[in-house]
Amino acid sequence: MEPTKELLFTYFAGQATSVQQKVIGEWLNRPTSREMYFQWLDEWERSFPQYAPDLTHHVDLFRQRMENPAEEQPRLVRQLPEDARLFQKPLRWLAAASVALALLAGGWFFQKPLLYKTISTGSHQLRSLSLPDGSTIALNSNSSVTIPRIGYGWLSRRVALTGDAVFDVKHLSTNQPFVVQDMNGLDVEVLGTEFSVRSRAAKAEVVLKRGKVNLRYASENQPPQNLLMKPGDRVLLDDKGSLHLQPKADTARFASWRYRLFSFNNTPLREVARQIQAVFGVHVQLSDPALARRKLTGTIRAGSSDELAEALAELLNLRLSHLDQYLIFSTVSENSITQ
Repeated sequence: MEPTKELLFTYFAGQATSVQQKVIGEWLNRPTSREMYFQWLDEWERSFPQYAPDLTHHVDLFRQRMENPAEEQPRLVRQLPEDARLFQKPLRWLAAASVALALLAGGWFFQKPLLYKTISTGSHQLRSLSLPDGSTIALNSNSSVTIPRIGYGWLSRRVALTGDAVFDVKHLSTNQPFVVQDMNGLDVEVLGTEFSVRSRAAKAEVVLKRGKVNLRYASENQPPQNLLMKPGDRVLLDDKGSLHLQPKADTARFASWRYRLFSFNNTPLREVARQIQAVFGVHVQLSDPALARRKLTGTIRAGSSDELAEALAELLNLRLSHLDQYLIFSTVSENSITQ
């Protein structure tokens, strides 16, 4: 039996019967059900906040205790009455505690999949994501983004990125910042803007299309660095941990991978080969070291590694061959000699 959202909401409120609890438990044993479970739990938590503390009252109590430490303060914990009828309508927090205990007994309470959801793309895949706060993410090939399952938008708006993505962030009335953390430890903090982040091993790149972005980076070897970006700025984090600002960069090529446009401006073929591997996950081999210094200028639309490689071969008058996961470029003269 498939439990409905209304039944799950009843369960979260602590009002489900033993039969309903059994149905939900059997449903949760299927791994494919957990994603929907956490999605509905997050929705229920947003609709029914579990705790709204009276900060003023408790601060006053704390101040009184500090100013008069010798005086006996009134007890803040009540003795539970013996009347068992109090437990006939369990509180919402008791239901949440029961869920936590069940997960702990299952041995996966502290596992990362419980707290975070990771969306990944393959070698030829692009993906668009809509977040609960109205922000959107366009994810490039061979990339992943990790998002909190519960509390996103009211506890924090922090996501982790590996690879390339374009973020279109919605401004909230609470002015809650949106933070992207890349795999190198670079934090990109915004309030409402559109920008792209490239997060690869030992390097990162941020390009700002509109709005404002504040970059924060700290490492063991250097003091913390802060940098405020303006529209049109491009910032690189090099392998030595330094931020380099390029104002008024060429944003016409802003995240051109979203449209499968590959733009090159006097780009060496060795760098083109790196881009093919990063986007499509295939290796490029240049048979002659001199080919690595050949340069290319122009824009190519390609939906696969083969399309891009064939266009490059035609533009540069090269021979293209395939071997397993390798694309091999060679000169026409080389092929004539070996034939």
